[in-house]
Amino acid sequence: MIGIRRSRRAFICGALLGASAVLLSWSVLISGQLGRPVVTDQWVAQSYASKLALADTVQGPRVLIIGGSGALFGLDSAALSDRLGRPVINLGVNAGVQSQFIRHYAYEAIRPGDWVILPLEYPLYHDRHKVNFAFNSYWLSHPGIESLELSLVQLAQLFWFTSFARIMDGYVGLPNGYRVEGLYGPQNLNELGDQINSESARQEVWMREAVEGSATQHYGEEALRYQANWDRWAALAHTIEAQGGCAVFIPPAMLDRPEYRVGREYDYYVSLPAQARAHGLDYHGNPLDFMYPEAQFFDTNYHLNAEARKQHTSQVASVLQDAFSNCGTPKPGVAIAGRNR
Repeated sequence: MIGIRRSRRAFICGALLGASAVLLSWSVLISGQLGRPVVTDQWVAQSYASKLALADTVQGPRVLIIGGSGALFGLDSAALSDRLGRPVINLGVNAGVQSQFIRHYAYEAIRPGDWVILPLEYPLYHDRHKVNFAFNSYWLSHPGIESLELSLVQLAQLFWFTSFARIMDGYVGLPNGYRVEGLYGPQNLNELGDQINSESARQEVWMREAVEGSATQHYGEEALRYQANWDRWAALAHTIEAQGGCAVFIPPAMLDRPEYRVGREYDYYVSLPAQARAHGLDYHGNPLDFMYPEAQFFDTNYHLNAEARKQHTSQVASVLQDAFSNCGTPKPGVAIAGRNR
């Protein structure tokens, strides 16, 4: 019996030591490549760098568009500028990096007196503890941003769900002379930060098939499963207002599906504006009015083609003109963020 107990104790100790060695090795592997750029997310990093530089060149109060690629493809900044009477810069890039990075770049960009439009994709309201592949990869390349406020749940996911292939990509880094190519990236942005080369005539077969085969979203169900982050969006809005600006939240353009018009999903979209306002967001527009048929999308269920963008922008401008007509003055007692936030 004593021999069995000793063997069992030795086995447990060996297993714990082995597990500790694996965890330590994995931690060393991950930490060794933190902060190194990778090909996968260079289009995002370079797009943000380009757009922030564009925003910095504009003197005086501006209109900034904050969001994901739905904003990138969906809004015509020149047309909005004509309607709103201010220069407009489109800072929309990719919703995949999630709300924490999007807010980080928003804090970097805003200046006193700016009007800010936030046509946020719906998951950005409910991703407080989520980690997806795009966020994972982008964080590994940009780990030193303190304002992201990662939760322990997210840190655990980043540790466990990082793939060995992604770690090796970090060690390899960027090839010499690497340039972003393809549909996404700074090479396909105009001088206001909008996507170019998205006319319906440029839509390839695989793009049309991607639109037609795009999944029906279940954001109503996801909102029940994932924790909301209304307070963090409200903090950004309050910071903008404290500096004499306005932050207006509106629905994004999204591909319509019959399922969005019934049941839980319908209830989600109908109730979202009131829910957002109850949490301190100045939300305008009915999400169901900003859903469009397949023929108006370019390569995903959020990316309008250039022709549909004009129609959508006109509809958005009508909503925004009313919203910004009541833009207030700085509110006391709200902390003001600087560019280093």
